[in-house]
Formats: sequence, structure tokens, C-alpha cells
Amino acid sequence: MRKLRSLLALGVLASCIATAGHAASVSYYLDQSNENVALPDGNNYALVTVDDNTAGSITFTVTALPSLTGLTPLSNFGIQEFAFSVTAANSIADSGVVSGQWTLPTGWSGNIPPPANNEDGFGAFELAVAGTGSSRQDPLVFRLNGTGLTINDFTELSTGTAAQGSVFFAAHIAGFTAPSSPENVTSAWFGGSTPVPAPAAIWLLGSALAGVAVAVRRVEKS
Repeated sequence: MRKLRSLLALGVLASCIATAGHAASVSYYLDQSNENVALPDGNNYALVTVDDNTAGSITFTVTALPSLTGLTPLSNFGIQEFAFSVTAANSIADSGVVSGQWTLPTGWSGNIPPPANNEDGFGAFELAVAGTGSSRQDPLVFRLNGTGLTINDFTELSTGTAAQGSVFFAAHIAGFTAPSSPENVTSAWFGGSTPVPAPAAIWLLGSALAGVAVAVRRVEKS
């Protein structure tokens, strides 16, 4: 009976851990700029988070960070375009994304060109969403619905000529002033694929799983 109670307790704990770990999310910094004088590389200018917390869709959240918002924002500050690709394992770029698969802010559209989007300094991307000067977003939140995608499908580097180097993501952010810029920069492209370290909760999850394994071995030996 003691072993049975221990095994039941371990089963409940494992179930809770599995539930907590079901929703996946990954984040990347955009830490490069195509305006290197006013906005040098190496600063975390924006954050891209990709998650599958909503069944049947992938959610993107693109947020400007203090390194950028510390400049002087104008009334229409925000993200105006965002570009990304998918891995070869998924055929979405070849089959196309119909309008009903995008959930976008008002005034925004999603597309797969041909040719591929060539984003200034960061190469060509397969997919892009874009708004206008009056519909800029910060943060930008949008979804791809019903495509069978996973978050792992978005670790694809840009292609073609990329002066700043090939990256997973690129965003055009506009509506700010950079006083130190001799060129009076008011917008720039930011790119990157630098992963954000996993939050403490993930390490706790791993520790809990290890604890379950140890406890199971002790029960089996008793």
C-alpha cells in the first residue's frame, strides 16, 4: 500500500509537470541594425517571441526594447514590417498562405511574395507582415492559424545578400529620433537570431523531472 501511494503521488506530480511543460515558447533578440553609426550592433533592440500556446496556431509577439525606446519616440512609433522564414521541413512557403490563415492587426497584411522579401541589410525572407505608418504596432502581435506549424519551423536563416549577416527575423521599426545620428535617423531595420536564455521556470521543470526519476528509483528499490 505504501508503494502504491508513492506511485500515485509521483503520477500526479508527473502529470502536473507535463501539463506545465505542454505550452512551448521561444524568444530571440534582434540585436543588429542596418544603421550602425546611430544604432550599433550588440544592443538588444527588439524581442521576438514565438509560441504555440493557442491550439491550431502559432503566435508571434515582436516588442521594441529599452535600447530602442530609450531614444526619442514620435507619435507614430512602432513596428511597421516583420519578416521571417520557415524550415525546409514545412511546405508553407511553397504552398502559400491564404488570407484566412493570418490573424493580424487592423490595417496589416501578410504575404508570401515572389520574389522573396529582401529586407534591407538582412537578406531575403519567405514571409512578411506589414502595416502602414498609421498602423504601426508596439508590440506587434499576430498569428498564423491552422497551418500545422510548430515553433521549431521558424529557425530558418535568411538567404541572398545580407550585409549584416543572415538571421531568423528582421523588423522595420520607425517613428523615433536618434539625436546622436549625423544622418538624422528616424527608422531602421533590426535583425537577429540570438536566443534568449531559458527562464528559471524551465530549469525548475528540469529539476522536478529529475526528482521524479530519483523518487521512482527509490520506490522500486524499497
